Amino acid sequence: MIRKLTFCAVVGLTALGAVSGRADAIPAFSMQTGLQCDACHTALRATNDLGDTYLRNDLRLPNLGIGGKPVVALRGQLAYTSEPDPSLLPKATVDEVEAFVSARLNRQLSVAGQFYLVDGGRPGSTREAWIQYASPGSFGGAPVRATVGAITLPLPVDPETFRQTNQHYAIFDQTVGANPFAFIDARNAASLALGNPVRGPSATFVAAQGHDPHSGLPQTGTDRMVQAQETIHGVVLSAYDYRGRRELGEIGDDFTRRGVGLNVYRGRLAVETLLQTGYDTSPNGDGIGIASSGGYVQLRYQLPRGTFLLARYDGVNDTSGGGFSRSLTLGATRMLARGLRIGAEDVIQHGERTTHTLNLTLGFGVSNTRLGSGAY
Repeated sequence: MIRKLTFCAVVGLTALGAVSGRADAIPAFSMQTGLQCDACHTALRATNDLGDTYLRNDLRLPNLGIGGKPVVALRGQLAYTSEPDPSLLPKATVDEVEAFVSARLNRQLSVAGQFYLVDGGRPGSTREAWIQYASPGSFGGAPVRATVGAITLPLPVDPETFRQTNQHYAIFDQTVGANPFAFIDARNAASLALGNPVRGPSATFVAAQGHDPHSGLPQTGTDRMVQAQETIHGVVLSAYDYRGRRELGEIGDDFTRRGVGLNVYRGRLAVETLLQTGYDTSPNGDGIGIASSGGYVQLRYQLPRGTFLLARYDGVNDTSGGGFSRSLTLGATRMLARGLRIGAEDVIQHGERTTHTLNLTLGFGVSNTRLGSGAY
């Protein structure tokens, strides 16, 4: 499986090398605020007033609403899928409704929250709610950031916010045995980030509550994560190491997840890749270890008038006998108007037999941002 993912990554990066253009814009602000890239860019690289404000504020979270007010947004998505839902949800449903707010309290303190009213067609919960202290510029012009609250983990792409497909990243949904840990879930945690996420080296250290939302398991100690990144002219190389423990039976499970990501942003083309390996010492409480692995290769290309073409190959595997699961997602999204987006995709699932799942989405939203979609 690793060989297949590596081959796909090489093909994607080779194609990228054939495309000319300056490489500089990466989705750092999108990951920090939850706003899409066109909130700060006229294209994937040229910044508008909001993007310039972010840079002038030493990469801090400014108040980008009209009149310098905090950002407030309500956004959601209607979805149709051709695949029957195992829990008998209708094929057409209100898939997501969420509220988003971000504000800078003063030059050093910022707060943000992302609250799902509906998530996957069911009642949702809080995804993010944090307060962040950012020091005055240091470490090559970037502040030191200390964040406390419910946060998303520092991954090469955000599993929820920065995803232009209805289909999830398989590796971020992956669980092993009875261990419910998955990267898609936000964590109650404290993090310390050093360095400039847009240029040069940076690192993030996370101490997270050893608990998984809705799992019913008691908290077990503190999970630890270390993430390091190097950014050079739109090329982002990152690596992470996550360690934790879960009490799942007579024998506890000590687990690790290690990943390496390479994202390249050049003009209108983005190539994002991840390879991850993991090991659980006893994910079913029986003392039998299980190794896991997986990743993705994703290509996105921006056409004029807010149209994106995308393709993603996902694969996950573990040694428990479940085998290698892989899929190819081909799709497109288009901005119809400010706060209105339509998307269509075909998810080709490979297994004993090949299946096709059609997903259609209509994203909507309103916000008080001055430019860009500001809604999803």
